[in-house]
Amino acid sequence: MDKEVGEKMIRVCQSLIKMLELSFQGFRKHTEESLKAVEEVKKEIGKNSSELAHFLILKSSPYEKGKEWAKPYLSMASSLDRMSFNMEGIVDRLKSMIQEGILFSDRGVKEINDIFQEAMDLLERLPDLILSQNKILAQHIGEKVRSVLKIANGYAEEHEERLIQGVCTPKSSPIYLGILESLKGIIAHALEVSGKVVSVSSKPKS
Repeated sequence: MDKEVGEKMIRVCQSLIKMLELSFQGFRKHTEESLKAVEEVKKEIGKNSSELAHFLILKSSPYEKGKEWAKPYLSMASSLDRMSFNMEGIVDRLKSMIQEGILFSDRGVKEINDIFQEAMDLLERLPDLILSQNKILAQHIGEKVRSVLKIANGYAEEHEERLIQGVCTPKSSPIYLGILESLKGIIAHALEVSGKVVSVSSKPKS
């Protein structure tokens, strides 16, 4: 892993962690005020992501070898950007919940809480992985991601059952499923980054 790239990537990760934590606070507090801080962090993510992308493009030479060097790093940067888009999707749905007075059942709140916590935990491991390039840590991340995605998919199926039984309302259903899908997207992209970090660190130095 190129040291300068790693440092810039960690900055993006730290901004993403902050945005996800603030989004979680917004979900728990259920007020528009609680989501205002998210907008500032969104700008910070955009700035850090842009710096990372420009650095990678400048550092990769016009020759084929430089382009090949940049490919896995650009792929990681793209995964981080997609995490940001997923977080924006969560915030948009939270705003709809607050504006329309939509509430989840206690079970729905607990399930979203669970997956939020797992997503934050996984995201918080990425800076350590980028620094250490530890394959065992990457393996733990992979195992955790597969486990959490299985749980999230189970929650989506159980939610459909609750909808059929009339426990959940049709109005809240698309919001619940949308937040769940966005959290799953963040988790899946954490796995993508983790795999690329390991593949880059495994390459022989030229």
